[in-house]
Amino acid sequence: MSQPLLEVRNLHVGFQTDHGLLEAVDGVSFSVEAGKTLGLVGESGCGKSVTARAIMRLLEQPSGKVLGGEVLLHGRDILKLDLADMRNIRGNEIAMIFQEPMSALNPVHRVGKQIVENIHLHQKLNPQAALKRAVELMEWVGIPAPDKRIHEYPHQLSGGMRQRVMIAMALSCNPKVLIADEPTTALDVTVQAQILDLINRLQKETGMAVILITHDLGVVAETCDEVAVMYAGRLVERASVQSLFAHPRHAYTRGLLSSIPAPDTAPQTLLKTIPGNVPSIRNYIQGSRFAARLGIELTSEQKAKRPPFAEIEPGHWVENCPFCLAPDALKNSTSPTSDE
Repeated sequence: MSQPLLEVRNLHVGFQTDHGLLEAVDGVSFSVEAGKTLGLVGESGCGKSVTARAIMRLLEQPSGKVLGGEVLLHGRDILKLDLADMRNIRGNEIAMIFQEPMSALNPVHRVGKQIVENIHLHQKLNPQAALKRAVELMEWVGIPAPDKRIHEYPHQLSGGMRQRVMIAMALSCNPKVLIADEPTTALDVTVQAQILDLINRLQKETGMAVILITHDLGVVAETCDEVAVMYAGRLVERASVQSLFAHPRHAYTRGLLSSIPAPDTAPQTLLKTIPGNVPSIRNYIQGSRFAARLGIELTSEQKAKRPPFAEIEPGHWVENCPFCLAPDALKNSTSPTSDE
């Protein structure tokens, strides 16, 4: 196996609130290799976007902070870099497509100026060369008449066009790692497919690693090589797409998969749901955080003990909680490695 481009080890992220320091991401570990796509999935509020912002060092300030762990880019821990060095890496070696382009783009500046600014900052091109590069990028991501669109403001573009502008900005400096945070949110189905196809095509052309954050397991099945399932700030399962879809082991993963409507479902059939809701960050426990949604009342001892993350078969990791595992999931399981 080749060396991962990006490796996240035992990441902990917290926020200072009126209720004290609350931990939103609790010991998350994963990696992604060049040319591969990792899907990070889970319900809203599970910590996916916070994980991404921690990797980019874009947590809300002054409340957000990384409490522990490492984020290794080419083997170097970027959490230890000073802000000047991190600015050189952010957008240059690792880039991010944000969930809502209308809020990520500056409404008072033309989209071309915003792309040019990023190119000029990292590539040190003169204004004319940077503008030419911006037009090329807009054409590359499928924006028609880029020489005209480059002079327009975000509100003059459709949602799909704005998302393409965000992709052009993210790829303007040829990053090695791209984080796409719900890149198809609020887009119609046709545009969603176009955006995902675009990311896939650009990945094949550039060889970059992609972390795709989504709640749509259908998208994961079509685009990802590996998937990490998050629940209440933790990973509960991580495996190749083929292994996870064929043999989901954690009850939460099985619940997510069973909620996907099948093509042969009879008309007017109610979709399956997972009872309850993701717990509030104020109510996180050390024990199994999904047990309550299975109707299981944990003892005080069980609430205080965190289930280990165990490798149940080569490359397939799951939170080792007897309440949440499929009957055969414990067979041949091994202890987690030090970075898990």
